[in-house]
Amino acid sequence: MKETDFLEFTAKELLVDANEIGLNTVFRDLPRWSSLNALIYVSRIKEEYNVMISSQQLAASKSLSDLYMLIQAVH
Repeated sequence: MKETDFLEFTAKELLVDANEIGLNTVFRDLPRWSSLNALIYVSRIKEEYNVMISSQQLAASKSLSDLYMLIQAVH
């Protein structure tokens, strides 16, 4: 998976413009980020990439790069 694919996926899921985010984006700072959207986002990652991100992994992550690296580690 390319970084751009991940960023486009994330933009679609979190309803932001793909041009406004990058791997250094702190996802908790995004306007649509909430505990409910976090659950939906993690669920969509599981569906799309077949990677389950645990609540501990999510809590330890800060940027989209951290999440991208978790997905990449499995692929």
